[in-house]
Amino acid sequence: MKALTAARAIAARVGSRLVSSPTSTDPPLVLLFSKDRAIRLELFLRSYAQHVSGPLPITVLYLASSDAHRQAYEEVFADYRALELTAIAERAFKPDLLAVLRASSARHVLFFMDDIVFLHPVDTRLLEQWDPGDGILSLRLGRNITHCADGDAARPQPQPELFEDTALREQPLARWRWSAGQLEWAQPTSLNGHLLPLPDLVPVIEQASFEAPASLDAAIGQFKFLFKGRWGYCWEQARIMSLPFDPVTSEQHGASAPQDLDETPPLLQAFQRGLRLDISELPLAQHNSCRMAWAPALRRDSRGPAGAEETAGA
Repeated sequence: MKALTAARAIAARVGSRLVSSPTSTDPPLVLLFSKDRAIRLELFLRSYAQHVSGPLPITVLYLASSDAHRQAYEEVFADYRALELTAIAERAFKPDLLAVLRASSARHVLFFMDDIVFLHPVDTRLLEQWDPGDGILSLRLGRNITHCADGDAARPQPQPELFEDTALREQPLARWRWSAGQLEWAQPTSLNGHLLPLPDLVPVIEQASFEAPASLDAAIGQFKFLFKGRWGYCWEQARIMSLPFDPVTSEQHGASAPQDLDETPPLLQAFQRGLRLDISELPLAQHNSCRMAWAPALRRDSRGPAGAEETAGA
């Protein structure tokens, strides 16, 4: 009953804004979550810089459980300072997240986990000019998304009826109703690459109960009915993909995972040796779900000495 009452209160606050758009012209807030995976963050930023025209400023809310992880993050931040990157060391996830969201006057927010990679070009004009009243634009969906990832496998999922649409004339999009979708096509509040209306989302996050990104995704998903009446939009080909090898699961984002203090995680060791994740051989022809069970190679950073190649997670 308490949850239902809270949902109705949020619906009243959100619903009052559905017929009008915020007047802010600020670019979307891009907010990325990372914990003890500087090497994954580096791959995200590299693919972002490569595929996003005029990359938007990025805020990284990160958690480093050791000095070694912290040093690795600092190295990544230094390498990508040209992206206008703001790094915030997490202390308490929900208060830190709300502080970032409340401080922004943007109309939209784009959330990302650090296992995301960009695969195809994204024109920031489309993101900057998008009207919240038009619907929710998804970077993770596309006509190629015909399967739903289930562990290391992917099972077929039906697509809703997709209509042709156009944005900025030269960018054809597909359009559907979130309420008509199933599985991935029915998740308007996904934390991975959905252009979400920030003013509408803040009261949801204020009410939701969560301690880390994993539980945040589930918590705001309980309120997805508030957004399912809106249109969804996507490109012909999904712009991004999740490569969830070596995942941080459950609430480990907010707590130190038990481990031998003398044992450095393999991916951190690789990063310290100058190796970086390489997705040049990513089988794009197999990209039919939002997540792919495929591990990139580890290759020497081009700025370091030539040599080693390994497989991530090996």
